[in-house]
Amino acid sequence: MRRHWTDAEVRKALTLYLRLEFGKFHSRQPDIIALAREIGRTPSAVALKLANLAALDDSLPQKGMQNASALDRKIWEEFLRTPDTVLDHAAPLTSFQNEGPVAGFAERQARFEQHHQQEPTTLVRQRRGQAFFREMILTSYKHRCALSGIEDQRLLTASHIVGWAEDHSVRLNPQNGICLNALHDRAFDRHLISFDEDYRLIIAQDVPSEARKSLERIDSPRLALPSRFLPSQSFLERHRRKLHARQQA
Repeated sequence: MRRHWTDAEVRKALTLYLRLEFGKFHSRQPDIIALAREIGRTPSAVALKLANLAALDDSLPQKGMQNASALDRKIWEEFLRTPDTVLDHAAPLTSFQNEGPVAGFAERQARFEQHHQQEPTTLVRQRRGQAFFREMILTSYKHRCALSGIEDQRLLTASHIVGWAEDHSVRLNPQNGICLNALHDRAFDRHLISFDEDYRLIIAQDVPSEARKSLERIDSPRLALPSRFLPSQSFLERHRRKLHARQQA
């Protein structure tokens, strides 16, 4: 008798879908094998579930199989409304195991880790969220900086558009991230650069000429767009307003 997927199983599959490239949905992929073993299903069944979830993803240029269930749709829509719901079902990925828990995360820890005010469990959850966000964003950008093309993960950062401490509701929204190298991430975090409605680089007027030259040393003045989850223009507008406000201060 066929065993239906449970709510928890679909949620675990979703966390893997969000951090695995579309072209790797096959039964030989190590993370798919690990999840299959955990939930007592075959790797082929897990790969098929990921393809079904892809059919719900409007950000993908290519689509998965059109066999998504009502439960798949429910959980996908819940994720879009409240992205942080995925955290409780996420397991570490093999491709990121050699990184620290918050390696290459955009913002300085002092901004969101106040040890004298927060419980250890809260800090652990924050770090898990930071790691999960990084995995989502780097996967969407195929592990390349969207401006310079740098491919060394040690130099890449999952840059939040709307800051981690600024709006809790969008912390794990994949449209709130851009994969940038360390220099451009620091400039982006400090609102020295931003991106316009066509995803072209904006550099603040008060950036000195030598720093400007370094920031302009890129593959293209326009972001290389991700394979899924385009950066939200509404989030970028909020970021641009901060750049303009800082210049006028």
